[in-house]
Amino acid sequence: MDTKKLLLAVRLGETLHFGKAAEIENMAQSGLSAQIAKLESELGFRLFVRANRTVALTEAGEIFIKKARVILADMHNSIVECKALADNKRSVLRIGMFGDQAAEYTHPMFALFQRLNPDIRLVFIELQMTNQVQSLVGGLVDVVLMRIPTHDARLEYVELFKEPRVAVVPATHALASLGALTVADLLDKPFAIPAEGAPSDLISYWSLADVRNEPSKVAAMVKTIPEVISAVAYGGAFDTFPSSLTKAYNHPGIRYIPIDDASLSAMSLATLQGNRSPGVRALRYCAEQTFEVSFSQ
Repeated sequence: MDTKKLLLAVRLGETLHFGKAAEIENMAQSGLSAQIAKLESELGFRLFVRANRTVALTEAGEIFIKKARVILADMHNSIVECKALADNKRSVLRIGMFGDQAAEYTHPMFALFQRLNPDIRLVFIELQMTNQVQSLVGGLVDVVLMRIPTHDARLEYVELFKEPRVAVVPATHALASLGALTVADLLDKPFAIPAEGAPSDLISYWSLADVRNEPSKVAAMVKTIPEVISAVAYGGAFDTFPSSLTKAYNHPGIRYIPIDDASLSAMSLATLQGNRSPGVRALRYCAEQTFEVSFSQ
């Protein structure tokens, strides 16, 4: 099947109206109807139900349209990236980050990289809690700004810096009025726990299960920082964050409170074992100059 049919299906899925979808795509309604019929024939199942001049998605159609949006977005991003390469003849270094690039620490490193490597374009890709390791192993990104501890033999981790942790507390909870907490104050609390796919050692670390020596109570399963914040604000969840993250996310339903005795959070530069591409080597050099770390070459 071609991408044009996918685009038309997505457009019809958005409008649920053949006339409106055809108008947006600047084509005849009969042509749109024919293309959708061909697509459904190729797929072997119905995407849309047409009855009494109304259009609705089938259950399979709803799932297909969601997947099609992702495919089209990925293709668009790939074309943009490849066009930039063709136009500028610049190589690309893809940096993965999970809502937490700790800009106050990492900006000097990336600014230095830009000054020293004008021929290499930095592309930043936002990841989720559940796909950081997978994105490196699968080749979606070249480098990930990844919190440690993690222990995956396929990756190399070099610690860049450490910073304090804070508790993320519902604004309505009694603990929210305190100026500081201890780890013991949080051990019996339910946590926002990363969904399946996140490294187990990171789950244990952020939910204090490594201190408790048993899994945390689960208030919510989450994949992103906004999901964590909503779970804390409205679902009674608790969590711990690195202190730099508090400057990027404010919400009236939560409070950030220092944890006096929590271990420091470490940020690493994670790559595949043995990756010594020019872009990775250049970023390693900038990390050395910025954070006074040492990389094996």
